[in-house]
Amino acid sequence: MSFQPPSQGKPHPMADYQSIRLSELEQLFEKKFHYQKPRGNESWQLPPQDQALFSEFYQFEALQGLREQLNAVKSKLNDYGVQEWSAHTNRRDPSGEVSWRLKNDTKAEFVTVAWCKFFECLHRYPLVKTPVVNTLHLCEAPGAFIASLNHYLHSMYSKDEIKWNWRSTTLNPYYEGNALNQMISDDRFIFHTLDHWLFHKDLTGNLLDVDNIDHLAERCAEDLKGKVDLVTADGSIDCAAQPDCQEEIVVRLFFAEVLSALKILSNGGNFLVKMFTLFEACSVSLLYSLNCIFEQVHIFKPATSKRGNSEVYVICLNYQKDTPGLPRLLEEIKAKLAQPNDTMVMPLFARSQIPQDFLMQHEIACRLYMKLQADAIEGSIYAYESNDRHYLRHLHHLRGLVSNTYYSRYKVKPLEDSLCIVDKEATSKALGFSVPVYGGSYTERENLKHGDLLKQIYCLRREFNQLEKCPSGRATYSYVKNRVAPLRLNVSRGAAVQSLQSSLFASEPILILRLRILDTFDLDPVWQTAPKCQLDATTLNYLPPSENQSFHSAQQCFFVDLLEAVKEKQPQSIVFHKFLFLTHYAASLLLFLMESIYEECSFDSHQSQTLTLSKLKVTEKKELEQVLEILKDEQAGAIHSLLEIKELQKNQFSNALIQHNNSVLLTCFRGMLGEESFPMPPVSTSKMEVSTIQEPPAVF
Repeated sequence: MSFQPPSQGKPHPMADYQSIRLSELEQLFEKKFHYQKPRGNESWQLPPQDQALFSEFYQFEALQGLREQLNAVKSKLNDYGVQEWSAHTNRRDPSGEVSWRLKNDTKAEFVTVAWCKFFECLHRYPLVKTPVVNTLHLCEAPGAFIASLNHYLHSMYSKDEIKWNWRSTTLNPYYEGNALNQMISDDRFIFHTLDHWLFHKDLTGNLLDVDNIDHLAERCAEDLKGKVDLVTADGSIDCAAQPDCQEEIVVRLFFAEVLSALKILSNGGNFLVKMFTLFEACSVSLLYSLNCIFEQVHIFKPATSKRGNSEVYVICLNYQKDTPGLPRLLEEIKAKLAQPNDTMVMPLFARSQIPQDFLMQHEIACRLYMKLQADAIEGSIYAYESNDRHYLRHLHHLRGLVSNTYYSRYKVKPLEDSLCIVDKEATSKALGFSVPVYGGSYTERENLKHGDLLKQIYCLRREFNQLEKCPSGRATYSYVKNRVAPLRLNVSRGAAVQSLQSSLFASEPILILRLRILDTFDLDPVWQTAPKCQLDATTLNYLPPSENQSFHSAQQCFFVDLLEAVKEKQPQSIVFHKFLFLTHYAASLLLFLMESIYEECSFDSHQSQTLTLSKLKVTEKKELEQVLEILKDEQAGAIHSLLEIKELQKNQFSNALIQHNNSVLLTCFRGMLGEESFPMPPVSTSKMEVSTIQEPPAVF
């Protein structure tokens, strides 16, 4: 049972709270469901080969009724501000003390809520049975599942026993064509374990591309010798704009994760995938297929998963790779995924192909998790609106009890620093400067989205003002050349960046504001700076892409012209005016010029915002000609970078470049949003503040 707020505001006696607390504690740790498969001839099986797949659209009336009930409860949150509500639920989260204690007392490696949830799953189900194990982690950024599994293995086995190999994939944070709101750009763990991450031939890391799934399977067969004992998939997609359609939005990703796992997993292996509500027929048929293919299928909501959200973990044990009809099923899913505009909401199986006893069990599971979520939301609303001190005290005591129970049940113990995957200092470093969050409710954001332009501009100005107040946004920056060994070219190629969606060479809040300005004005601040390059007496203008040109093509044209001019004219200096280096392509070429062609470089952090390279080296043109030849030859794929990631990130060069780009963008924002550009009368702020830090991004 869940805790029921006191009726009519009357507090329960403290004795009642004690018994309720123990009952709620048990419920928090036992949110489990197990599908009971029939035996013998009645066992659940995949449809015969002669029955078509993806052939019939339908819905289950009972499940749609549950969906409507849950959405009615969730809609009560529409008028609560995101910031205030998030802070409230974080304070009242019964498991909130667990991650704090793991970070500060146990000092575990790279602890996040995902770390805590996976650690629970590992202890509650036999996902890993021996210390000799190969694992694949899909949609894994920032890497907490991997750190959690490492802690688990060293808690259960001795160092000498453990023979663990792992690979992982996620949307590539170093690929600038991946959208900020669709991925997690935190690369603190990824950067130090790059050899274990597979971003596919196109470098995107996008699992929704079936060619990437095939490439992933090939790499796992090669790197892990074709034996994969466990596949995890923790993906999601940002559904903040359509919270009532989460299941339909993420179903395509679920199919991609399932297809990847079933292609790669070894016979007898295990699969864990995060899902959300399971009301739609496409989800029902997907769950039924997993029950036909695995010996056991469980649904589990860990105690450390927030009670008010819809996430659950589907845990599939003992893969039956020789299941009749499985190859055909995988081919049909692959063909469906290969159609980029297909939403995948069509159920995998016809209604008649799903047994009634499975449907009955599935409905019980949906009712269970729907009620748990609805009760949690109602309880949070009650705590927010009331001033029931007894209830708040109950929640406070429950947090300590949950933490103690987590530690005792899962035998949590510290891990020696030498056994961590990455140096703890590296993963504990801050991501960069953050800004205060404006609390806008869902209703306010929707109204603003369809509101007049002046209100939208007002909100953009408010966000810009907060960014300007951040010290890191206006700090000075410099780069001192102290390299001993010469630069070594290491060309990486992939899909061309069609439009600039993200960058690790500027701070994320600034990039988010850039995207919002672009969306509002249909003008990209990147080009409003009128970037240009001065080579002694010659000027090169950096022009935006034409209508049918990609961002990559535009930057390629400019840098080829630049290097041709350097080769022919041999200018003593190059001065970049209000020039943004936001891609690894541009940054690698800049570092090449800094280190190999010119003696000195300087950043001007004042109004001119220039970057100057001076004192041309008296050397042969061989290096310059080699790079030019590489830039002009893209038959093997578009160039992503000329240098290794580790030459361009997490060092003095990247720090200086981030500050330079931040400064140029903020100056551009000031020009686009200033009073002289859009004078307007005072406007009430109560209904117009929106969050700079959006809903948690997704990763796949």
